Amino acid sequence: MSDEEPLTGGFVADVVRVGDTVRRTPPANLDFVGALLDHLAEVDADLAPRPLGVDASGRQMLSYVAGRVPWRDREDAAFFADPALVRLAELIRRLHDACAGTPLAGDAETVCHRDLSPKNTVYRDSPTGPLPVAFLDWDLAGPGRRIEDVAFAGWHWAVLGEGADPAELGRRCRVLCDAYEAPATGPEPVLLARDELVDVMLHQIEDTWRGIDAGADRDEPGMRRLRDGGAVEGVRRWQDWLLAHRRTVVTVLTA
Repeated sequence: MSDEEPLTGGFVADVVRVGDTVRRTPPANLDFVGALLDHLAEVDADLAPRPLGVDASGRQMLSYVAGRVPWRDREDAAFFADPALVRLAELIRRLHDACAGTPLAGDAETVCHRDLSPKNTVYRDSPTGPLPVAFLDWDLAGPGRRIEDVAFAGWHWAVLGEGADPAELGRRCRVLCDAYEAPATGPEPVLLARDELVDVMLHQIEDTWRGIDAGADRDEPGMRRLRDGGAVEGVRRWQDWLLAHRRTVVTVLTA
């Protein structure tokens, strides 16, 4: 289509904008993702694009969400400032509250996005700086525990590895947890198991590099590009760093 505008930043899916819609490579769990996005639209959660079916080329169609996506690493420190962290936690809580107790969650605590990162987050400007307004790329969404998304956001909105400050990682995770627990939007208060959060992060980090490695071995183009770009080695270094500094991070997080 001549009016297609390629959207930058994707490693796995091909994504283009056509007018007020986005067309992308469909996820393997297209039916679940469609049902989830339909549910979020029905309850007026206002944190995800609306599903619009499949186009003639078999691509997933979604509404276009206006804003900025920080797909370049650390392109602007304001995307990672405390006001953005607080709003991020509020959006995650809104997602979890909207899905808890629904058929989508099944026997699990809620439905998790499972791939929360700045590259999958739309920001808009505000008086306190750019703030998250919606999440993109729901391909990995599925039933899970609330702490999973909070932990995933914790290591994606922070700096890990050589030269990083483990106390700052712990502080940022505490900001996320405080903001997540604060809203009175759910039927019951929600307290996260903060003493588990770092272990959940470590498990996710290991799953990430192993998943990239396995996908590249299967000759999946997106995973191959990531491994060729050094992602496996980089994420493994994050895991080693967090293991070495686990006690400091937990101490600050649970203070």
